[in-house]
Amino acid sequence: MVEARDGVQLATDIYRPANGTAPTEERLPVLLHRTPYDKSDPATIAIAEQLAGHGYVVMVQDTRGRHRSQGEFEKYYAFDAYDGYDTIEWAASQPYSNGKVGMYGTSYAAHTQADASKLAPPHLRALVLNMGGMSSAWNHSVRYDGAFEMGRQLTWAWQEALDDAKDPIVKAMLSKEDVLAWYSALPIRKGLSPLSVAPNYERYYLDEATRSDYDEHWATLGMQWERYYAQTADVPMMHIGGWYDIYLRGTIENWRRLSALKKSPMRLLIGPWTHHGNTVSHAGDVEFGTEAAIQDFDTDFHLRWFDYHLKGIATSAATQAPVRYFLMGTGDGHKDAAGRLYHGGEWRDATQWPPEKSRSTTLYLHGDGSLSEHLPAPDEPHRTSYAFDPGHPVPTIGGGVSKRLKDGAFDQRERPDMPGSRPPYLPLRARSDVLVFETGPLERDLTLTGPVEVTLFASSTGTDTDFTAKLIDVYPPSSDFPNGFDMNLTDGIIRASYRDDSKTRKLLKPGQSYRLVIRPFDTANVVKQGHRLRLDISSSNFPRFDVNPNTGEPLGMNRRTKTVENTLFHDARQPSAVKLFVSPNRGEP
Repeated sequence: MVEARDGVQLATDIYRPANGTAPTEERLPVLLHRTPYDKSDPATIAIAEQLAGHGYVVMVQDTRGRHRSQGEFEKYYAFDAYDGYDTIEWAASQPYSNGKVGMYGTSYAAHTQADASKLAPPHLRALVLNMGGMSSAWNHSVRYDGAFEMGRQLTWAWQEALDDAKDPIVKAMLSKEDVLAWYSALPIRKGLSPLSVAPNYERYYLDEATRSDYDEHWATLGMQWERYYAQTADVPMMHIGGWYDIYLRGTIENWRRLSALKKSPMRLLIGPWTHHGNTVSHAGDVEFGTEAAIQDFDTDFHLRWFDYHLKGIATSAATQAPVRYFLMGTGDGHKDAAGRLYHGGEWRDATQWPPEKSRSTTLYLHGDGSLSEHLPAPDEPHRTSYAFDPGHPVPTIGGGVSKRLKDGAFDQRERPDMPGSRPPYLPLRARSDVLVFETGPLERDLTLTGPVEVTLFASSTGTDTDFTAKLIDVYPPSSDFPNGFDMNLTDGIIRASYRDDSKTRKLLKPGQSYRLVIRPFDTANVVKQGHRLRLDISSSNFPRFDVNPNTGEPLGMNRRTKTVENTLFHDARQPSAVKLFVSPNRGEP
């Protein structure tokens, strides 16, 4: 039991290399893993034992208030930073430690690394942050440019309340109630849902769902890294993300900002992965090839980093490029033995992100549904309107969501196992509230590598509404996929009342046109010759994001919903467009 500065005892398992039956007397570096998901999990133990077997003292700790540790757990609570600092310094002081401490872990166990590093513990020496460590929870992973990442946050709170439940009746109730069924009862109200049996998780969920303005809640140590970059420990860090991971925006931003501020090596690694997906080669219904998976991720991959930075052993970490990314889309699109579309891909190195040779290009939305480099002509239709009914939102089909909601790449078609879908399960492009803009069949490959930014000129008959954007690689029909395959690459949302990067809500004037910017996550993908590049515009993506009631009521507390008419402008004066970063194809200047 490691004692935190306020006396709370933190349960910690310690794994040490041994000579026969006795621990080695050699002073060794310590690798620390802090997790709210049970240090006694068999997979966690297996990794700790393997790392210890390679000459490290490994410490695995339950975070405050979880499992065998004392105190009360609050997600993204500031005490994660202080508890991490105290544990690092305690570990460095042990007689079997040489005073060098590294940290590793995925998701929340990456957040605990980021939090501790913000306080710059003197004995912290290296980090491997896998798919976690938000730059700001207010603009991704909890809220997203004004919207709320409802699906992931509610399923997380529900599952953790179930795991924590000590009362068998409470556990039985949470097990019987289907969290997906409660999507039809949104917004969740205090004391009126099964989540009320776990007040700390109910409080967490309701705070995140209703505190839409940026305030002190979002500025704390646990909620963001941006304010604390300057004071963060200057130690080597590996920032790891996935093209379909929920934390990709923060992963890239953390790497970019810390690289500019720190002298220590900062490395960025992005694969075609979902959250926790480093060791598999597929994401959703799409296969990327065996090279996409890092089979030794949990052991040798980490050892190469820590051996170099904690032991001074020459490994490939010494020469690793600042950026290593997986370029998706070099495959032939056949159906593999598992029934997945073979999209393929390859690893590439770069010194920066976007890569050195990438250039921005702008594609404009046209009234006939085309997407091209040419500005709309004066005689083109200059607007498209559609009805947005909050009672029938566009369902989430993959992307960067929680596993419960099926994350990854999928054909963009409604289906029974996707929440929000309805018979007859048609393609999303068939919906009247989805505006489709696409290129013609490409005459040559188009290699996308970098950020995606969608600028819309739009109006609404409501005082608030949302606009969504989704970038899609459209496969033509084939013998394996007679209907083609509309593969999602990345998507994003803007709540119109948080336009212009506003930190406070500003309602709309019905009928007035506004410039709105949607920032989907970055991507790297070859849209092959014969494919089309498509941009879908709509006003919902549920249950990944909460649905805007369009009424202007306080968010997360509305009693009413309103169907509104949303209008998209696409003329030379108000040219809605998407900006992409394009790299030259092999052999091209």
